Amino acid sequence: MDLIEVRGDHRQIGFQIGQATAAKIAAVLPSRSISPGIRKRLKVLAPLHEAAFPSLFAELKGMAEGSGQDFEKLLAWNFFESGLLGCTTVLDLGKDGYLAHNEDGSPTFRHRLTLVKASFSDGRRLVSLAYPGMLLGNAFSITSGGLVFAVNTLWPKRLANVGYCSNFLARALMETRSLDEVRTILVQHRPRLDAYHWFVYSRNEGRALSIEVLEDWESTEELTEGVHFHTNHYIHPDSSGEPQEEYPSSRDRLDSLPRFFRGHSTKERANLALSDHKGKWSTCRHGGKDSLTLANVSVDLSTLKMEIAEGPTCQVREYLEASV
Repeated sequence: MDLIEVRGDHRQIGFQIGQATAAKIAAVLPSRSISPGIRKRLKVLAPLHEAAFPSLFAELKGMAEGSGQDFEKLLAWNFFESGLLGCTTVLDLGKDGYLAHNEDGSPTFRHRLTLVKASFSDGRRLVSLAYPGMLLGNAFSITSGGLVFAVNTLWPKRLANVGYCSNFLARALMETRSLDEVRTILVQHRPRLDAYHWFVYSRNEGRALSIEVLEDWESTEELTEGVHFHTNHYIHPDSSGEPQEEYPSSRDRLDSLPRFFRGHSTKERANLALSDHKGKWSTCRHGGKDSLTLANVSVDLSTLKMEIAEGPTCQVREYLEASV
């Protein structure tokens, strides 16, 4: 997996990411022109997001300039396209805590993800797994504010036509320094065009949240010590009744995870769980009828050291290490 290091203000960061990943962006961005319907929606959504997230708009404009792409097309890509078609996450809040994650998505993104290490002018730093042409934050990230984020797509049937995009929200959360700030960002930006689940761990606070986002509210659970799992459907007591698209793979993967952690939990057991192929819908995915495991990643919650490798988890032999 490619690792790039970028520095500067938001626009400079975006420009450098665009330059470094220009070929990847060109390979996945639709060649067709923007349809009249999408262009009409952009006229409404663009000013809403620019007013809420001016620095992120600058970051995306820099990415368009650096990659040589049309900004409007890149904006539409962030609003309406998503590489995330699955994902499986294990969070252990025990003594040797860790967060482990399979990043699953379309085979289109095979060998096209990039690990970005960014240092901003104000001193903040972050490491984030990035999809080509998309804002940072919509996969797996660590920040110098002591936060760890793992993101899973959700599929509710009830979503807004005009509202905030989860890619922008995910990027905005990386600017925060506490779990209260994470909650505030989400509360302030409703309704939503799409929906994510977040596991968020704060090393500084020694606390973790599980957040399931819905159209106009969010279900938030503070997690206690132990092992926690999430895939791609609503599981919190107050949100599990939300009408959602049927996704058999998500339920099968979630049901298969606990058997690996009976007795005790280790990163090695998590790796076995994320490499599992049993059942019709396996946790480690190789394409075919379901999406592809594009990368496997874990973070030690005490050191915030990330280990990441490209490809299906069962095939990983060597990990790249990164930290903020």
